[in-house]
Amino acid sequence: MNFKTYQYLVRYSVFKPGALTLYRDAIKNQYLPEDELSELIWHKTKKLLDHSYKNVPWYNKKYSEIGLNPSDITKPEHFAQIPVLTRQEIIDNYSLFISGKINPESLKISTTGGSTGTPLKIGMQGKGIRELQKWQMYSWWDLTPGVNMASIYRGLPQKGLKNMATKLINWPQKVIRLDATHITKNKIEEFISRSKQIKPELIHGYVGAVDTIADYLIENKITLPAPKVVWLTAAPLTAVQKDKISHAFKAPVCDQYGCSEIYFIAAECQHKRGLHIFADAVKVEILNDENQSVSDGEYGKIILTNLNEYHFPLIRYENGDQGRLLDKKCSCGMTLPLMDKVKGRISDNLTLPDGTVLSGEYLTTIFDDYTNEVKQFQIVQKKDKSIQVNIVLKQPASKTVVIDSVDKELQKRIKFQVKLSIHIVDEINSTKGKLQFIVKE
Repeated sequence: MNFKTYQYLVRYSVFKPGALTLYRDAIKNQYLPEDELSELIWHKTKKLLDHSYKNVPWYNKKYSEIGLNPSDITKPEHFAQIPVLTRQEIIDNYSLFISGKINPESLKISTTGGSTGTPLKIGMQGKGIRELQKWQMYSWWDLTPGVNMASIYRGLPQKGLKNMATKLINWPQKVIRLDATHITKNKIEEFISRSKQIKPELIHGYVGAVDTIADYLIENKITLPAPKVVWLTAAPLTAVQKDKISHAFKAPVCDQYGCSEIYFIAAECQHKRGLHIFADAVKVEILNDENQSVSDGEYGKIILTNLNEYHFPLIRYENGDQGRLLDKKCSCGMTLPLMDKVKGRISDNLTLPDGTVLSGEYLTTIFDDYTNEVKQFQIVQKKDKSIQVNIVLKQPASKTVVIDSVDKELQKRIKFQVKLSIHIVDEINSTKGKLQFIVKE
């Protein structure tokens, strides 16, 4: 740990005790021998199950109904006996997920509309240190927690005492903030001007919002001081966007996976062999439609267990995403397991009249061979099941080649069941800074 990180964590610990110790543990855990890491994960899993059964009404009721007691879960393979938790179950039974050992008013509330448009509310420990995995990820990119950064995100910074405390902890950090929900030419130019002044080492933001700024930089031939990394989140990242954003900012792109329910699940290191799962904090499983485990390398539903959340436990929670685990090791030396990039949402799949499903992870890759020609794309399924593909081109001369290739590939998949139309457009609008690759009307 370098001195800047130590200094930052000491200040942070004044407001949230234990930050320094937890960070040291996280750094140590990421290099544990695989058998020791597995033992740690199993110990934390058992402890969470025991607590939830005794103190959380939902789990006591659910497990009792099926005749299951945590004492029956004596081996890691027994964990599959725990029922998968659905989004709807949380929506319908919110209060039953709150631990009886805490005051419900102390919970921090997180909400998400998700791809279904159905609001979900969950609770989190109010004084929990959710930034821990973020700091851990910073270290992979040779960054310190108080690094100068540009944040292209939704919403504005907090106000009042919390804002004062944050500034004190982060001092002398300088932050550029651009609200991703309302990006204008003037705001982009202001962002560029401030970036040239403070030279942020980290650029962090929504994929769609950062993509918009990358377009502006390239189109206007503007060069900014290169950060160490551009960290993107909140939407699947395609090869087209990754190539463009890296070129625009003259920096590598880091893909990080998380959700409103669990902020930090996995992230890339500089070796970019996959996303390292923060396995000592969150347990990731990949299941098929019958809730059976699939082999590494095979896509399935992502199932999450937050090993550090005791106030509002999420155990085997199906968050609506799909992905796959990777059966390989990273050359960085960390033993944290790897998962592939999360390329789509289950609810973003397109269904054809004969019941055939075009998966999101496939649809987000159909332009991977055209990173030099395609700036943006979006696939829309109309109410009548017809499919419309909107494409923003970098090079107008490539129009025929791209259209012919996409038409041929998609027609092969849809088998001419529905009408397919491909449109070259000037712009694709994002929603609150998030670009939707797949839209179902």
